Amino acid sequence: MEAEGAFSTRMVEQVQHIEHYRQEVLRVEGRILDDESAALEWITRYAATFPPIEAYTSH
Repeated sequence: MEAEGAFSTRMVEQVQHIEHYRQEVLRVEGRILDDESAALEWITRYAATFPPIEAYTSH
């Protein structure tokens, strides 16, 4: 059950980061991104540096 909670928490955090990215692109670049386009761009740019699932579990 702990793994499921960690996964859910991590996914919610990623969605929040993607939404922030979408809004920032609009503000800075004036580009309007739909949810999918924002997610694809964010994943390409930032997913590799996003904390791994292990960072969301207690030891």
